[in-house]
Amino acid sequence: MSQTTPRRLPAITLEALPASYGDALLVTCRTGRKAWRMLIDTGPDEVYPQLRQRLLALPMGRDGRRWLDLLVISHIDHDHIGGARQLLADEALKLDFGDVWFNAPRPAARGVAEGQDMADVLGSGRPGLPWNRSMGGQHLVTPATGGGVQLGASGAPTLTLLSPDPARLKALWKVWDRTLAQLQAPAVPKGGRLQPKALPADLASVAGRSMPDRAVANASSIAFLLEHGGASVLLCADAVPGVLLPALKGLAARRGVQRLAVDAIKLAHHGSSGKVTGELLDLVDARQVIVSTDGKIFGHPDDEALARVVRARQGRGLTLCFNHDNARNRRWDEAGLKGRYGYEVRFPAAEGQGLLVTL
Repeated sequence: MSQTTPRRLPAITLEALPASYGDALLVTCRTGRKAWRMLIDTGPDEVYPQLRQRLLALPMGRDGRRWLDLLVISHIDHDHIGGARQLLADEALKLDFGDVWFNAPRPAARGVAEGQDMADVLGSGRPGLPWNRSMGGQHLVTPATGGGVQLGASGAPTLTLLSPDPARLKALWKVWDRTLAQLQAPAVPKGGRLQPKALPADLASVAGRSMPDRAVANASSIAFLLEHGGASVLLCADAVPGVLLPALKGLAARRGVQRLAVDAIKLAHHGSSGKVTGELLDLVDARQVIVSTDGKIFGHPDDEALARVVRARQGRGLTLCFNHDNARNRRWDEAGLKGRYGYEVRFPAAEGQGLLVTL
């Protein structure tokens, strides 16, 4: 009588939900018979109905409530925080949180945008709504010298905080009110975006161009490495190289390695050329690369960023994972490019589903 080998359940499951030009990532880790769950960002406000439908599918406990171990609001850009106010006010979801990560001044300065709404709700002392409990109620920051702060209770996933550093958070406080006042949903370009140009067969000429990002809000992003059950994913939010790289180098030095091998990376800033640098790809080696955007507003992902990714893993196996299937992203599914550089491409199974990545 033959025996069948039990199928190994994934240690980490990441759902890159259809968040338009933003991020909404639902992460599940198997911890014995239970599941540890985390939501990173909510996408812009217009995609909250889709996010809500997914959260309604979470199982209820015996108390008739749903549970997220961690909600991370990475920073105060609309495409990451836009649906947060609706989420926290949605009592019909019956959703409770083990912790909520969000950086805002204490006491909260007055403001008029999503970031202040979030700070006001968290600072209200509402029962069942903790704020930065993992850090004893203090801001989530890495050491100024880099290297990350390791978090995670026994048996739970290990989260190593890599961004922001104290200087970038202090810079945000100086312009908090002004930054909030400028944050709103950007307008869709009239007539839509131009048809994207075809990619050249040789990506070397594309990979060389880069545009730096000096946005104060992006530099304050909460980014971290998630590790569990032998699997790992680097979740970059919109973190900038000036913060992320020193922290990753410090982490690599602590572990005695030249290069950090991870199963997957969610590219910073939706695949922006200024965030996905050659130095980052020399330091982090990932076999799956996740891109979260439909490119509707800013035309992400940038060709320069993905060209660097593809060339960095040439001949060593790579899967580009897109949570939206559109003309811009489909260019990377061209047979000639895939054959030359040795990579695969994944898209959602159906429109509006987002993409499931198992590690």
